[in-house]
Amino acid sequence: MMSILDTGFYLMSTIRFSGNLVVVVCFLMLHLFHPGLQCRQSLTNKAGVFMRGRGLWLLSMGLVLIALAGCRTGAGSIIPPTDDFGANSAITWDRAPDSITFRTEIVGGGRENEFAARNDIAPCTVYGDNRVVWTNEIGPFNEQVLFDQVSDDAVKLFIEQLTVIDQFFNYPARADLQLPSETVPVYEQIEVNVSGRSFKTDSFAGWPAGFYETVVNRCRSISQTPVLFEPGAGWLSAQEVPYDLEVPTYPWESTAAGVSLAEVAGSGERRWITDPLARILWTLVRTSPTNVQLIENDRAFNIAFEVPRVTRYAPPPQQ
Repeated sequence: MMSILDTGFYLMSTIRFSGNLVVVVCFLMLHLFHPGLQCRQSLTNKAGVFMRGRGLWLLSMGLVLIALAGCRTGAGSIIPPTDDFGANSAITWDRAPDSITFRTEIVGGGRENEFAARNDIAPCTVYGDNRVVWTNEIGPFNEQVLFDQVSDDAVKLFIEQLTVIDQFFNYPARADLQLPSETVPVYEQIEVNVSGRSFKTDSFAGWPAGFYETVVNRCRSISQTPVLFEPGAGWLSAQEVPYDLEVPTYPWESTAAGVSLAEVAGSGERRWITDPLARILWTLVRTSPTNVQLIENDRAFNIAFEVPRVTRYAPPPQQ
């Protein structure tokens, strides 16, 4: 017959805590004292059998060991359902400055195919080099872009709260499982790329109410010392459009600017622009409606100004 300690440690190593203490206690009793005892007896009868001398001590010791086993395994109840990520796992991420560790964004509706989408910036992004870039709407057609370089600990704490406490991995994306429709839906999406795992969820996944807004605000709060972003260079693209009296317009003098919008639009290619024109174009785009027109020699153009590692669809910097 095994000793009480041998049996207890056997239980701790083989029994996963399930909340059914009657079954586990019965197992302990059967192996220690009365092999013929049937588990169908009531808990009162079982207690009565063992309330004599050494039996009481054995029963108490067994319950303590079972409780310890339960404490050992019960802590895993908040760990996301994945084999390679948990509360105690080392959180790692791709350190390349172009890689995305975390991002919130509004997607769908065919927006990504529109020319104006080149100016889009996600509400909040954490890049691989620990840069956090986010937007702040301070008025109609007046968007600030803020950034900061944060510590590893700040990023890890943010990811731990999202994945372990918020159970982020329990909400897989479901936008691609929606019934076909002539209307392309617009929806919220959250992306995380950590510890070798790439995961996306969206507003079709059954989030708690207000989840997206909470996560966006939390991402924007990673930084304690935000800085207003102003680019030193970026990609200019232009698209000729019909002149519209109903939208804001500005004259564009190609000689003074050093670049012709007609040439840029005609080439169909982006043009790399440096400071000071880069900051001028950036400010114009961030403080104007998306359909603002620049007029060059009686021809109207929409423009986009993309900054690598800031705007969503920007190509890499010019080499």
